[in-house]
Amino acid sequence: MKVVADTGPLVAAANARDEAHGLAAALVIELGRDLIVPDPVIVEVDHLLRSRVSNRSARLFLSALVDGDHQVGFLTSALLRRATEIDVRFADLDLGLADAAVMAYAERHRLPILTFDFQHFRATRPARGYWRLIVDEGRYQEVTGR
Repeated sequence: MKVVADTGPLVAAANARDEAHGLAAALVIELGRDLIVPDPVIVEVDHLLRSRVSNRSARLFLSALVDGDHQVGFLTSALLRRATEIDVRFADLDLGLADAAVMAYAERHRLPILTFDFQHFRATRPARGYWRLIVDEGRYQEVTGR
């Protein structure tokens, strides 16, 4: 099953100090090549790993993508347009491009999402139905105590 990745779990998987590290690392390994990382998420993960973990961690993440351990989800013009529409529609949430891109990609391809950003994904909806999340908020709270 293909799954669209948000930033939080990818950063947590690489950061052993993160309370959700074990959960995130297990999921990222389990999903492997079925994990799709939209290109705006790649940029955000790279930045956060370099600033919070290490340059080496960021390079390992990028190498995993280049080596095909995970898939890159490139935004087409239509997906970028849809991500922009989602960001504008939910302007009060200040989603940003990475979250909106995850939403647009998941919506277009009807895929579930790996995220720890329950607030944003609870407050928004795709054009039809609801977001299908791989991790529910209760499981995340059980693991992290938050």
